[in-house]
Amino acid sequence: ISGKVDVPIIDLQEENSSQHIMKAIQEFGLFQVINHGVSKDLIDEALKVFKEVFELPPEEKSKINMEEDLNQFCRIYSSSYNFNTEKEIVGAYVTELKDLGARILECISEGIGLEKGYFASELSADNILTVNHYPPCSNPSLTLGLTKHSDPNLITILQAVPLHVPGLELFKNGQWMSVDTVPDAFVVFVGNQLEVVSNGELKAAVHRVSNATEARTSAAFFINPSYECIVEPAKELVQAEINPPLFKAFKYKDFFKVYTGHDGERHAILEDFGFKIKP
Repeated sequence: ISGKVDVPIIDLQEENSSQHIMKAIQEFGLFQVINHGVSKDLIDEALKVFKEVFELPPEEKSKINMEEDLNQFCRIYSSSYNFNTEKEIVGAYVTELKDLGARILECISEGIGLEKGYFASELSADNILTVNHYPPCSNPSLTLGLTKHSDPNLITILQAVPLHVPGLELFKNGQWMSVDTVPDAFVVFVGNQLEVVSNGELKAAVHRVSNATEARTSAAFFINPSYECIVEPAKELVQAEINPPLFKAFKYKDFFKVYTGHDGERHAILEDFGFKIKP
């Protein structure tokens, strides 16, 4: 780690928030957002649910609908386990994050010169909330919670607790830097699909998660294209001679298949698709 990075904090209630978001994205590939409209009470309730699920004893966890693969997802909504109250809380939390994501995408659309509602389509049709728990590690330098990667989707909205436990790291200018977050903020990442739509103007954030001597929990809301969605540079942003397309059109499901094969390594993904990479 080479130090800390001050990721811009964007107030969504301020005028010119689109311009502020664009500046932050172009420099860092991510930003923090406050005054986002998601109530603190709902955030606290959702985080409490996540904590309770991870703290269930093994015999109770065995009753939950878990995937058999190595990721071991717990699917609250399809589980036969009694999650009625939890479903209501998490459902409300997801609804608020969907609304927040739509507002952020509208700001980005305005900032890069696309028509209103450009992303309100198959480009943002699929959403998933993934909650990860990173147990305390006695020697964090020996392993990572999540290795170097960029996200395959359009944008990701992240919340991590507790704030005083370091974890999120951004790869910038050839070095890793720790990201400090502010209370009640969400961190928003540019994903690979937004990089494609913007024809390379908005770079996907390369990041990782380190372990710490204290436990840490993160909730990541991924806004994705539908699997059958055709993703390509926005025609409004491409000109044959001045700004030719850097990316070929593809189905998101094909990209995601390659992404999982490369473990999220950005350059390997782009090279496998024959993409040009802006410096």
